[in-house]
Amino acid sequence: MSAGRVGRSKRGRTAAVLSACAALLATSACTSTSDEGPEDDDGAAPSSSGASDSAGPRLASAITGVEATVAPVAVGGQEWKRVTGTVSGVVDPAEDVAGLAKLPKDAEGRYAYTASFEVVTPGTAAEDGVVLVEAENRGLPLFLFSLQPVRPSPADLGDGALAAAGLSYARVQWQTGIAAGVPPTAQGVGEVIVRDFGRLLEGATPRPAGAGDIPVFGGSVLAGVSQAAWFVDTFVAEGFNVAGPEGGGVYDAALAVDGTGNWLAINQLADGAPQTPYALPDAEPLTYDELLTRPDSDPLFVDVAAYTDYYRLRASVTAQEDLPEGVVRYDWPAPHASTIAGPALVFGARNPDGSGGFGCNGTVQVPLNPISSAPYTRTLTAALAAVVADGGDLGDLPEPLLFDLQPAPPSDPGSFNGLTGVELAVPAVDGDTLHPVGGVRFPDAEVPLGRPTPVSLPPVVVAGISDICGNFGGWEPFGAAELAARYGDVEGYLAEYAAALDAQIEAGYLAEVEREGMLAAARTAYTAAG
Repeated sequence: MSAGRVGRSKRGRTAAVLSACAALLATSACTSTSDEGPEDDDGAAPSSSGASDSAGPRLASAITGVEATVAPVAVGGQEWKRVTGTVSGVVDPAEDVAGLAKLPKDAEGRYAYTASFEVVTPGTAAEDGVVLVEAENRGLPLFLFSLQPVRPSPADLGDGALAAAGLSYARVQWQTGIAAGVPPTAQGVGEVIVRDFGRLLEGATPRPAGAGDIPVFGGSVLAGVSQAAWFVDTFVAEGFNVAGPEGGGVYDAALAVDGTGNWLAINQLADGAPQTPYALPDAEPLTYDELLTRPDSDPLFVDVAAYTDYYRLRASVTAQEDLPEGVVRYDWPAPHASTIAGPALVFGARNPDGSGGFGCNGTVQVPLNPISSAPYTRTLTAALAAVVADGGDLGDLPEPLLFDLQPAPPSDPGSFNGLTGVELAVPAVDGDTLHPVGGVRFPDAEVPLGRPTPVSLPPVVVAGISDICGNFGGWEPFGAAELAARYGDVEGYLAEYAAALDAQIEAGYLAEVEREGMLAAARTAYTAAG
């Protein structure tokens, strides 16, 4: 694996420069030297740099104001603080945002927006600390739910990765229909918001009025899961991690869980198609070489593929044997979505108004693949934050592991989402257990309680933001006789499970802190199955 190093020079600006910029922020004189140019056909001002440029134009875009409320919140039994509120900002007319030129402007030609945000951090945050910035999924903090799996109340986030890793957390709205300032005709405004929020968190811009309760961090990770991971892909591919004309990146690292090169049709990648905060049905995922074209500003990039992602999201496009420098990829033998949604939502009929369930498998209920990747998400997030904090490289993470692949079956909405003209592949499977071969060896796949079949529930399509059945997997549980033949009894099963678990801990794919909880969950699962 080639490993890329983290650059930690973003906070090297002098206090005098920031002070001068703060005084001039209201007139944009500090950051803007360009006039608005002619529009492209899609209503966007032309970009002043090519697709592979590492430095961006000098723009007046910035967060210009913050309205915030501070409240205590318990994290891992410690008292942290939660800062919530609204950021206000402006978008320079020269930003590479499709549809921007047709939006209303202020007296200086800038588009004004507002968006809600949240920051959760220790009461006294370390100045060199790392913040994980989550790209929301449909306005929800799904990544946070994995990091903090048991949240007793809104004022208590419980135990999880944040306190264990000393990791702060933040998010800001980006999606149209959720963020007040992101219009449906210029959804790339959301990318500008996420970029400038990251610059605010790392002290790379003047501190606007009201930002005094928001700490300045020494490093940052932009993370998302599923649709939000596709936002991360889009953000990086479209060049929004470029900090400005001085070069360098905004976010040090990116973590895309179920990303696999998929992208959102919210801006230039849509290429004139109607903008939507989702993948287009026939869109080909981007390879890593297409995602990462700006070496001076691209983040260290960690990508994760679930088993079902090969069937619904064409994950084999990014399953490269030789990963580019600065990229790590892990294939996980779990479904994209586990049982957390519940059978009523997964199999319930969809109403004409869009409410109700997803209607998966023709509304015929079957057991769902129960394998959870949450312990691995927590472990990987903490490890990546440590890489950023130490100024290290991706070589400090466990070795990348991908599935062994075989040719994909014919495209069929009942089982596999193919792509015309693109040769795809799917994981090879063990002939006995039907679990995928290769990849990260979850104990639940090494010492299984059932077979993951069908791999993805039908319809296996990307038709729209609510058509997600292919993210769920089916499950054929072992009967009592097969369980007894394989493991003898629960203690025999747990002995094998513990050995597989310890191997994962030894290899660095799981943190030791996950061991007790996973063994307890394995005991419960075997007892329920037997």
